Amino acid sequence: MTLCSDWPRYAVPQRHARTGCIPTGYEFLLRAAGVEGIDFATFQDEFDLEFAGTGQNNFQTVALAIQARYPLVSIGIEIFGRGADKLGFIEQRLSRKQLLLLSLTLRQQGGWHIAPIVDADSENLYLLWEILPDREAKVYELSRCEGQ
Repeated sequence: MTLCSDWPRYAVPQRHARTGCIPTGYEFLLRAAGVEGIDFATFQDEFDLEFAGTGQNNFQTVALAIQARYPLVSIGIEIFGRGADKLGFIEQRLSRKQLLLLSLTLRQQGGWHIAPIVDADSENLYLLWEILPDREAKVYELSRCEGQ
């Protein structure tokens, strides 16, 4: 399944490596959706609340900050108790070819990373892990079995 073949057009480097995965992910989704009137030149700096020292970064706080500045933007957030429920939701969105962000726990180093799902096949999800300074995309392959 090709979710969005032109996703590299919307991918941008994450400006703040330790704090900015949520604002970078939202920027990717808004660019891909073709939302007009957003100042993408300052987007990550403005909506990386932790980096700016104005709040904590989580899906909800960053979405609310974006919606306060751009009232026509509506960002949906889903919370899941079980991995199987999360995977079911992802499958439903993928079947409609809708882009979405995935919160992934990083077991080895601790913490988490939020990344857009840019493609999928019957066995794996492919996450845009990062864009390097030379614009090369690093894509992470996540087995669907790991999500359950």
